[in-house]
Amino acid sequence: MNMKLRLVAQTSIVAVALGCAGAANARQASAEAKQDAEIIVTGSSIKGVAPVGSNLVTVTRADLESTGAQTVQQVLKTVPSVVGLQSAGQGAFGSADGSGTNAPTIHGLGASASNSTLVLINGHRLPTSGINHVLADPNILAPMALERVEVLADGASSVYGSDAVAGVINFITRKKINGFEANVQKGFASGYNTLTAGLLWGQTYDTGSVMLSYNYSDRSNLAASSRSYASSADLRSRGGTNFTPTRCNNIVTATGCDPVKYWDLLPSEKRHNVYAQVTKEVGDKLHLYGDFIFSSRRNVQRVTRGSASGTVFGTGSTPTTGRSINPFAPAATAGTTVNWNADEMFGPGASITGTAEDISLRFDAIYDLSSKWQVNLGGVYGVDTSTQVNIGQLNASVFNLALNGFTSAAINGVSQSVSQTLTTANAIDLWGNGTSAATKAALVDNRQFQYARQLLRNGYLKVSGDLFELPAGPAKIAVGGELMGYEMDQYNIRANNLGIASQSSQAFNTRYIRNVQSAYAELYVPILKDSFVKLLDLNISGRHDHYSDFGSTTNPKLAMNFEPVRGIKFRANWAKSFVAPALTSIGSNGTGLTGESGYSGIIPSGIPGGSPTISIANFPLITSVPGVTCSATACTLGASSNGVLVTGGNANLKPQKGTAWSLGVDFTPVQVPGLRVSVTYWKNQLRGGITAPQAPLALGSADLSYLLQLYPTGATSAQIAALGAGLPQTGVINSPVYFSYNFQQQNALNLNVAGLDVAANYRFDTELGRFNLGASFTRKLKFEQFFGTNGTKFSVLGTSGFNTTFPSVKMEGRANIGYDKGPLNADIFVNYLGSYKFWGASVVNPLIRTNGVPTGGGDTVKAFTTVDLHLAYTFKDLGVAKEAQVYVDVSNLLDQAPPFVNTYTVNGAVGYDGLNANPLGRVINIGVRSKF
Repeated sequence: MNMKLRLVAQTSIVAVALGCAGAANARQASAEAKQDAEIIVTGSSIKGVAPVGSNLVTVTRADLESTGAQTVQQVLKTVPSVVGLQSAGQGAFGSADGSGTNAPTIHGLGASASNSTLVLINGHRLPTSGINHVLADPNILAPMALERVEVLADGASSVYGSDAVAGVINFITRKKINGFEANVQKGFASGYNTLTAGLLWGQTYDTGSVMLSYNYSDRSNLAASSRSYASSADLRSRGGTNFTPTRCNNIVTATGCDPVKYWDLLPSEKRHNVYAQVTKEVGDKLHLYGDFIFSSRRNVQRVTRGSASGTVFGTGSTPTTGRSINPFAPAATAGTTVNWNADEMFGPGASITGTAEDISLRFDAIYDLSSKWQVNLGGVYGVDTSTQVNIGQLNASVFNLALNGFTSAAINGVSQSVSQTLTTANAIDLWGNGTSAATKAALVDNRQFQYARQLLRNGYLKVSGDLFELPAGPAKIAVGGELMGYEMDQYNIRANNLGIASQSSQAFNTRYIRNVQSAYAELYVPILKDSFVKLLDLNISGRHDHYSDFGSTTNPKLAMNFEPVRGIKFRANWAKSFVAPALTSIGSNGTGLTGESGYSGIIPSGIPGGSPTISIANFPLITSVPGVTCSATACTLGASSNGVLVTGGNANLKPQKGTAWSLGVDFTPVQVPGLRVSVTYWKNQLRGGITAPQAPLALGSADLSYLLQLYPTGATSAQIAALGAGLPQTGVINSPVYFSYNFQQQNALNLNVAGLDVAANYRFDTELGRFNLGASFTRKLKFEQFFGTNGTKFSVLGTSGFNTTFPSVKMEGRANIGYDKGPLNADIFVNYLGSYKFWGASVVNPLIRTNGVPTGGGDTVKAFTTVDLHLAYTFKDLGVAKEAQVYVDVSNLLDQAPPFVNTYTVNGAVGYDGLNANPLGRVINIGVRSKF
C-alpha cells in the first residue's frame, strides 16, 4: 500500500473511530434523523450546515418553471454570475469541443482547458464529456427532474477537490413525488422551432420512495440565411469589413463569393433524458439512496463545403515535376495559382454531427451510528461516449490531384506524394461543366470521425457528527476519504491528404488513465449565538489530493459568519483551490500525446498569434537567422522562412492553482418582511492556467522564451526529430528550418479577477395579489492577465474576443417583476449585458499594443437588453388531473437583434458576438404542465 493510499485509509479509520466514540455516548436516534438522512448542502460536507461565509445563489423549482427552459444550459442563463446571460443556450458553449459540450463557468475565470468551475449533481461528480476536452456537461439532466440549482461562487477545493477555483454549480434533483406530472411545450421563432415533452412519476412509501422521469427535447437548426444581419460575409453596410472569400469560381480573376448561406448559426439539437431515483429505509438506522441518469444528445450543423487553392497548368505549358496538364485549363494558364470554393458546384450537403451519450449510477448507504453521528459509504460510476462526424466537405488533396495531378503529405514522419496523369475523366473543370461524376464524388470524399469514451469511478467514505457541545450549539465535524479513477480512450480517423478519405485515411488511438486518492476534514464551530451578538460561527476545512500523473496538492479554507443583530449578516471566506490538468492536456505517454498532437512545417505567418517581434536582448541569435528584418532592439523573421510548429499536450503540466476570498453582507430586515439584499465583493487569482499561448504574448516572459527556438544555420535532422519525439508528423517540413515554436499546452495563463455580485428581492402581499420584485447583477471590477511568471500584465476588463472561450464583460444583470393572484401568474424579466470592447482578430479599429500586449483600441459594442415574459394560469380539480397549468413564455419579447460586432467565424457567428449575444430573436413557447 503506497503512502497516499495509506493516508486515505487512515483518515477513514479515524473517521469511523470518531463516529463510534460519539455513538457510545449518544441517545436514541431522533425523529429528525429518521425524516431524511441525506440532506444535500452545496459547499459543505457536514449535514445540515449551510456554507459558512459564502453567498449561495439558488434557482428554485418555481424559478425553473417561470423560464420555460428546455435544458439546464438555458436555466443557467438566468444567473448573471455564470457566463452566458445573453447567449443562445444551444450548442457548444465554453468548451471549444466538436462534440457540442456545454461547460458553464462562473465569473469567466477560464474556460475550455482552463475551466475552473466544478459541476455536480446531488453533490457528486458526473462523467466528463467531450472529444478533445474533458468537461462536465450538466445537460445530462432535464429541468423537469430538478428541484433547485445552487451556485456557489467561492473556492471549494477544500471540500470537493479539483475544478472548484471559481466555484461550484450543484444540480439537485426532486424527491418524494406522489403521482404523475406531464409537460408539453412548443416553441417557435422566425426560421426556428422547438418541441419539449416530459413525463415524471413518483411514489413515496413509509420506508422509501421511487421516482422516474423522461424528457425529450428537439430544437431546430438556425440557418444564417434566416437572419439578415448574419446572412452575408460582407459587413461594410454595417460599418464593418468585407470578409467575402476570394477562393471562388471565377478562378483566373478572383472575385468574391459568399458561403455564409450554406451554414447554420446554431445546430439542430435532439435530446433524450432519463432520471430514476430510489430511496429505502432499512430499519431505523440504515438509509439507502440510488439514482440513475441516461442522456443522449445529437447535434447537426450544416457547414460550408470549403475552399482550396493550387497551381494549374494549361495546354502547352510545362508542369513542374510530378504535375500534369489539366485538359480543361485554358492554354494561357501556365503555373497559375487558382482559388476555388466548392459550394457553388455542390450546393448544401456538408455537415458536422456531434453526439454524446451518458450513463451515470450513484449509490449511497448512510448509517446512523447515533442521533448525532452518521457514516456514509457510496460511489459513482459514469461513462460518456462522444463523437464528431464531418461529411461532405472538400478534400483538398483530391482537389490538388484533380487540378494538377499531384499531392503530398507526411505519413508517420515520412514525406509521401501521389501523382496522376490528368484526363477529362479525372480532372476538375473550373471553367465549365466538364467535371465527371466520379471526380465530383471524390472531391467530397472527406469523411472524418472522432470518438472518445470517458469513464469515471468514484468511491467515498465519510463520517460526520457532533464533536462537542458549546454554549452556542454543537461543534460539528466531517472526515472522509475518496478514491477516483478516470479513463479516456480517443479514436480519430481522418484523411491522410493523399487521396479520397474512404481509401486514404489514418487512425489514431490514444488512451489516458488517472487515479486520485483524497482525504479531507471539515470543522464547524458555532462560537456565539443569541448572546450580545446574534451569531458568530466559523468553518475550517482542508483536503489533500494525490494524482497518479502529476503529484499532490493540499488546499485549505477558512470561513465565518457574523450576525451582530437579527437581519444583518456579514460573511467572509478565504480559500486555496486547484484545477487538475485535463487528461487531454497532460497527454497519455509521457510525451504529451493527445488527439491534437503533432508537428509540421510552417512559415512565420503560421505561428499562432502571427509572426512575433523578437527581442534581440532575449534572443541574440535572431540577428544571425537568414532573411530577418531588424531594428536596433528587435527583429522579425523573413516571410518565407521555414519553421516547425509543435502542437498537443504536455506531460509536464502541473495543477492550475487558485486563491479566492470574498466579503459580503446580507440584509433581511425584520421591519420589512420579504426583503432580502445581498452584496458580495469577490477576488480570485488563477496561476498556471492551462492554455497553448500565442507567441506575441508568451515571448514577453523570460520563463516562456524556450517556446521559440532559433537555428541560424538550419536545424539538423536530429534537432527536428527531437522536436517531434513521440508525436505524429502531420505536415510536410521544408528545409532549411530556421525556427520552431512549441504550441503545446502550458501552465502559462495567470488571471487576477475581482468584482461585485449584488442581488435584491422583495416579496409582498396586497389586496390586488402578491408581487415579487427582484434584481441581480455581476459587476467585474478587475480582469487582469499575464503569461508566465514575469510576463507583462494587461487588463482585458470590459472586453470580449481576446480570450476566445471566456469573455470579460464588465456588467451582466437580470431584473424581474412578478405577480400572483390565485391561479394567475405573470413575470417580466429584463436581461442586460453592458457595453464592451471587441478585441477579436477581426476588429475594424486595430488593437494598440505595447511590448506585444494589448493596451487599447478595438471596436465598441453596444449594450444588449432583452425582455422576457412568462404568463401562466392554473386550473384545479379537473377530474383525472389534479391540476393543469397553461403557460406562455416569450424570450426576447421585443425581438431585439444582437449588437453589431465585426466578426466572421466560418460555420459560426457573423456580425455578432456568439459568446455574449444570440441570433434567435423572439421565441414564443406555449405549454401545458399537468399533475395527476
